Amino acid sequence: MKTTILSTLLIQVISTAAFAQVNDPLYTKQWALENNGQVILKNISELERIQVKGIPGIDINYVDTKDIETSKKELIVAVLDSGLDLTHPDLKDRIWYDHKLCDNIPNASVKACNGYNYLDNNNVLTDDIGHGTHVAGIIAANRNSMGVAGAADPRIKIMPVKVMNSQVNGFVYNGKVITDVIADAMTFAIKNGAEVINLSLGWPKLIDLAKVKAAFDLAEKNNVIVIAAAGNNNKDLPTFPCSYENVICVGAIDNRGELTDFTNYGSKVDIVAPGESIVSTYPANMESRVLRIKNYETKRGSSQAAPYVAAAVANLKLLHPGLSNDAVRSLLFRSSKKMGSEKNHRFVKFGMLDMKELLTLATKDEEVAFVNPQVKSLTEVKFNSAERKFSFNLDLKNLSNVNYKGLVCLSSASSAIQLDQNCVSVDSIAAHNSLSIPVSGLILDLGSDSHILVNIQIDHNVYQTSLVFSRDLNHDAELISNSLGQASFNDMAVINGDRRLSRMSRVFDKYKRLNYPEYFYLEAAKQTATGTIASLLTNEAGKFVVKTIALPKVNRILSIHRQDINQDGKLDYFIYTLSEKKDEIQFYLLDEKLNPLFKNQSKWSMTLTTFEGLPIDAGLEKFEWIKLKHPTLGSILVPSLYKTFTMPEADNSKIISERVIGAADHQFYLNPVVSGDKVTIDLRVVDSVTMMKALQKEMKIAGDYDARSVYLLKPFPQTEEESRNGVIKSLIVVDEDGVGKLFQANIGVGTKNYSNLSPLSTEKAVNQSLIYPIVNSETGAVTNEAIFTTLLDRSTAEFLTKDDKQIGSIIKLQEDWENPIISLIATFEEKNQKTYLVESRTSLTLLRENEEKLSLPIYRDSSFPGQSFAETLMPVLSQGRPGIYVNSTLIYGERLYSMIDTADKGFIRPLRLSIAIPQGCVPLSPEPLSDKTQYNYTFLCTDASKEVSLKFLPMSHL
Repeated sequence: MKTTILSTLLIQVISTAAFAQVNDPLYTKQWALENNGQVILKNISELERIQVKGIPGIDINYVDTKDIETSKKELIVAVLDSGLDLTHPDLKDRIWYDHKLCDNIPNASVKACNGYNYLDNNNVLTDDIGHGTHVAGIIAANRNSMGVAGAADPRIKIMPVKVMNSQVNGFVYNGKVITDVIADAMTFAIKNGAEVINLSLGWPKLIDLAKVKAAFDLAEKNNVIVIAAAGNNNKDLPTFPCSYENVICVGAIDNRGELTDFTNYGSKVDIVAPGESIVSTYPANMESRVLRIKNYETKRGSSQAAPYVAAAVANLKLLHPGLSNDAVRSLLFRSSKKMGSEKNHRFVKFGMLDMKELLTLATKDEEVAFVNPQVKSLTEVKFNSAERKFSFNLDLKNLSNVNYKGLVCLSSASSAIQLDQNCVSVDSIAAHNSLSIPVSGLILDLGSDSHILVNIQIDHNVYQTSLVFSRDLNHDAELISNSLGQASFNDMAVINGDRRLSRMSRVFDKYKRLNYPEYFYLEAAKQTATGTIASLLTNEAGKFVVKTIALPKVNRILSIHRQDINQDGKLDYFIYTLSEKKDEIQFYLLDEKLNPLFKNQSKWSMTLTTFEGLPIDAGLEKFEWIKLKHPTLGSILVPSLYKTFTMPEADNSKIISERVIGAADHQFYLNPVVSGDKVTIDLRVVDSVTMMKALQKEMKIAGDYDARSVYLLKPFPQTEEESRNGVIKSLIVVDEDGVGKLFQANIGVGTKNYSNLSPLSTEKAVNQSLIYPIVNSETGAVTNEAIFTTLLDRSTAEFLTKDDKQIGSIIKLQEDWENPIISLIATFEEKNQKTYLVESRTSLTLLRENEEKLSLPIYRDSSFPGQSFAETLMPVLSQGRPGIYVNSTLIYGERLYSMIDTADKGFIRPLRLSIAIPQGCVPLSPEPLSDKTQYNYTFLCTDASKEVSLKFLPMSHL
């Protein structure tokens, strides 16, 4: 651009326009437009909020451009969101209208005159969430002495395109993948003249499909700029579409110019804008719950930050028609203000939105080259574990109209890697062209953390990016392969592009008593009209083989469990199914050689009721085994579970005053009743009226008039020995006026069905606590202790250890309010020192008994309403050290990694255990083999010859 008299006039107008008076009554709350030190409120607990005083000048540096002349009469910003309140008084005349389609026709009311609803394929744009109306107001609310003021020129019009509603709670709506809906909506916006698209939403890799990628390519081809919210999961890995290089990704700052606690960050986030305590328009038919002013509401999020950038870019394109997308990005990035501080390594690529500088820069002479490193897709770097070499290409894009020549330098403060070259001389990158620079190096320390920060310097600009290094397992000598021959891989797993899914289910072996894992699956070709044939992948004489389990026709095999059912010292198969008619739960019992365990009495049936079935949660067996002396089947183990349900009549009392009425918590067990060859399940409870009366007598509770009462609480986790013997150890509470005395006892089935009753000393009420096992990291076995866990509020949890005599002292974990605690993942014990691994919203915390606290980030994606995807977490042991296995493929990339409590480097993600999934392989959950203190990455693989194999890689971090 050449400096002209017109551009000089524009600069003069821009320099004074920001001081135009605004009379909208809520404008004083809009610190994003004019920050003069306003105070906003921030939650620090469920009941507490603190005042945060803003720093004057930390705003978007708004410019009022209504008096600046331009050749364009209007410019359209498409808001792909939850719709819009078309009748909102503060958005009057600011909503796009398709005059060409709708003027002077009798059926205009059924046409897409103002936008389109691609969820329901109609023109109903009603906003039943409020999100879309709020976003639209940030951009285009009128400056009309009413409500709030928008950030865009009055000539900017909003095109609402509906892709969300209150019924969207998954990634499929009316049979259509949501990203396909978004793709159709983008195409509509492009074809109908939108020049800017605002997407205050996102999605995980799982549904980032070809159709939506093509829609973004179409936008770029048509010079339509896309602005997207970075997401609110406090992570440095991107969500989509922010991961697309041509999308302007926007994070959120508060009124002090600091990244908000929730915003995503890192080099994938281009720019930031206000996103905390943002006041904007709201549908008239929805309650304003925070601001308490009809038609207006206060919200927070990167969703609120993105429309400020969309407004600024729309103003830029309005005043400078014909600007290319490259020019827009160049001007926006170069005009941004540098962040004042970067806490805890949280940073963004460029800086804060500065509307005034953006518009001023656009009027100046632009004969300078600007090169943008393309790092959004540069996340995972593979290395060869034998030679420890790595290489990748650094792509550079010249966003300017002039050729670039200069020096590009890379560096890292990490001692784990060594780069082969530090600086590369670039002879020329032509205007609007790209160049790839090859980068290579060497891994120096496989025991260091796999997430490494790299600096990229281009001229005076320095960019940071976080690279994740992962071990290339193809041809890795440590990978142990077990051939299955020409097995039916397509029945066992799915590999379709980035999707790698196992169709096999793990056979439950809760205590890892076998030295190998077992799986079952169905082969389509083997199924018959009258039978269900399960294929069992097991180990025989040291080799993995596929065996056949033939059952009568069932609707579904729900799970298979290994347990010594008949107490003969050998592990049997307990097969849990849903009947063909879906009216019964059926159990098939087979011995270790897959023969019927009790001959003709090996099928047990239970009518399906509201009791439902056995609890299986997140791949875990959530019930116990209890010993039953059966008159026909002998001494056997049967499932027992603690849940809320009505007491069976057989265990209740005939005396009205003693009867237990209604649903309550009981320890149930499945009692097989034999009649000839037919075996039916009779639901029974351990804590019958008879047992509880016996307990009352032993506790010297004197009948109905005694103020004390006795309760049986959830059992403690069974040890391997207790499970093998069918012993359940439970907590018994004697309550007196809200004060409980605690006892523990072994409970079983029979007339004298409790034993070893002993008191536990404690000063804490634990009735509402969750109970978790403790694993000895030196043996891999569940100990006879247990952990009581109580969530005091969303960010505070406490842990108490129970042994045979007492419930010990409290260990407390306090997280930030923005990082609520989700659950205890595991507790390990090593040399009498306990280590707790706790999952929170954005971190995995290792808490030691001495209250030392170490944390690593975990990656979650909740950018689309109704869904929250997280990395898969599973407790493991690596050479006897506690850790967490992480499968990140639902969120981003093709990588598995582990967080290990190393002896010398603390809690890290070792390079040796950062794994790129091998070609032709599907990851399975990690497994210990003969050594229970050493887990293995586990894969099911196939190759070009269609040979199938099960592969193991020891999770050794040293």
